Formats: sequence, structure tokens, C-alpha cells
Amino acid sequence: MRSNRRRTTSARVALAGLGLTAALAVSGCSANYWPDFSPEPEVTAEGSAPEQTGLAPVPVTEAQTQTIIDRVAAAAAKGDESLSVDELTSRFKGDALAQRTANYKIRSEVPEYGSVPAKITNEMLGYRLVQSTEVWPRTMFVTVASEAGTDADGNATDAPSLALILTQRAPQVDFRVSRVISLRGGLDMPKAAPAEEGTALLSDDIESLVLKPADVGASYAAILQGGAEVPEAAPFDLTDDPLLDHYGKAWAADAKAKSDAEEKTQKYSVSVAQGEEPIVSFSTGAGGALIATTVVESQVVDSDGGRYKPQAEGAVSALSGLTGQQDKIVRNVAHQLLFFVPNKEDGSKIQLLGVTSELVGAGK
Repeated sequence: MRSNRRRTTSARVALAGLGLTAALAVSGCSANYWPDFSPEPEVTAEGSAPEQTGLAPVPVTEAQTQTIIDRVAAAAAKGDESLSVDELTSRFKGDALAQRTANYKIRSEVPEYGSVPAKITNEMLGYRLVQSTEVWPRTMFVTVASEAGTDADGNATDAPSLALILTQRAPQVDFRVSRVISLRGGLDMPKAAPAEEGTALLSDDIESLVLKPADVGASYAAILQGGAEVPEAAPFDLTDDPLLDHYGKAWAADAKAKSDAEEKTQKYSVSVAQGEEPIVSFSTGAGGALIATTVVESQVVDSDGGRYKPQAEGAVSALSGLTGQQDKIVRNVAHQLLFFVPNKEDGSKIQLLGVTSELVGAGK
């Protein structure tokens, strides 16, 4: 959605919330909330920019960004239709690729699997941050709409607004998506300078923020694992947090309660840690930073020496090759996360703006 206004210096994006499935999603926006950009020159090659003045040019115009998103959406549509990862590899990498790779494998073997990735469209929503740089790699943050689909039962799936993190590693190579994050409802995106002015990527150890970017994912992992009472929770606003009631400590407690009700002796535990995909931190240009990171949750079901053993079936079997009773089963869930981290002097807390959760691995 695009506003007709020119050169907006800030934007606040109000998003309407939807429910929690395998990915947490939102939809809806008002044109009045999205910054508009002046007309840009026509596209030449991906990532090449017209001559500019200034110390830190913006290397990707709005028109070029649209072409890149067109190609990402086309690749995703082909992959989602055929459940073939081969359709994605030129345009996806990292956690975004791992998410769909695992999902395609599960759904190829378990057609009734209920988790369906949000369908990426080429409709840019207007909130766009572009790294100002004359060198490579070059990174962008782009928000796009998604399209509602259907699950295995024919029910309509959510149509979230999506935040895409894209990077071009070297000249004349494609921008590839490393993260696809569904934005939460009811929250405002932080104010940001116009995309044509560009923004900076921040180092992982910058200390002007409430938390260093390197510590944000690790701290949130500790919260998921230990609950909202852990010391690491202090700088976070956990109001209506979409994960704490369903994952981490809550998952282990709920699973144990169900097992105990059936008079089983299985043991449930969970560990959560920072993922391997690099952290990406964008200065918003108006104080604070958008930080994209991933934490990986390992959910463990152990027979604990008892006669009730966990069953490997469905999605677990598809990803692990295991079948039938096992002494122990481990499920790995990746949470792709987007945070707004304010400056220290701001006085406000860290907000979780978006998350996409997906089962990406299993074993014993």
C-alpha cells in the first residue's frame, strides 16, 4: 500500500493482529501510515545505482527494489506450488531457506500437515530501509503483503504483513532473502528516515542501545527457556508476547501436564539458544534499531527409563527418518525474530515486532 504523500520523514505502522499458527502473522495497514518515496530512475541491473553525490549513497532505488521483490515473490510462488527447494535457491538463503526446506519436506510426506508458509507477494507496503554503502555486501529491510492460502483441510490461512531481510553479497549477484518475519498485530513500527536517505547497519557490539545487538537474541532465548521471571527479561516488554504461552518453558510444562494426566512417566525439557544466521541490525535514523535474529528451540521428550516411549511419526519422521518408539526425540524449532531496541536514554523497553516459527529439524 502506498501513500500519495511525498518525502515523509517518519512512519508509524499500525498492524491488525491475527492468530497464532506455526507462524505468527498479521495483516492490514493504512496508506496513511506508510512513507512514500519520490519517483526513482528506471532499473538497470540489480544492485547497480545511478550516479549520486554524498559520502554514503543509497545503492538500491525503489524501482530496483520492486524488481528484486518481483523476482523473490515469483521464486517463492514456484517453490510453494511445487514444494521444490530448487525453485528457491537463487533467491533464498539462511533461515528463510531452512524454513521452507523443512516445511516442503514435511508436507511432501505428510499432506495433512497444518503449517503452510505465508505466501510472499510483490506488493511492497512502503516501510523500507536500505543500507547506505558503496561496497558489498548490501542489505535491505522491505515490508511486503502476503496472500491468504489454504491448509490441508481447505481452511483459509493467515495473510500476514511480512518483513524481508535481503542481502547482495557481491556485484552482479542476486539479492537473496535470509529471513521472512511475520509482523505482529497492534504494534507500531518505529519511525524511520525516508529510504532514499539510506540507513546504517550497526555492529553487534554497539553499546548505545538498551542491549547490544549480540545480546538481544541470547537474552530472549533465556526468557523462552526460563520464563518471564528470569533476569534477562528486565529490558523487554513482554506484554501479550506471542511465544511465551506456547513455546519454551510453557511447551515443556504443558506437555508434562498432558503426560501426567495419562499416567505416563515421560520427561520433557527444552533448551533455547542463539541461531547461527548472522544478526542484522538497522539504524532507524530516529534513535534505536531494528534487529533481526533467530533463536533455535530444542524440545526434548525422553522416556526417562520408563516403559512409555515417545513415538516418532508425522513431521518428526519426515525430518529425521525415525519411525516408531524411541528412547528420546528432539524437535528443533527456529524462531525468526524482529525486535525494536531503543537507545539507552529513551527509557522504553525492547519490543518484539514480529516472529515466524517453524519446525526445522528432528532427531534423537
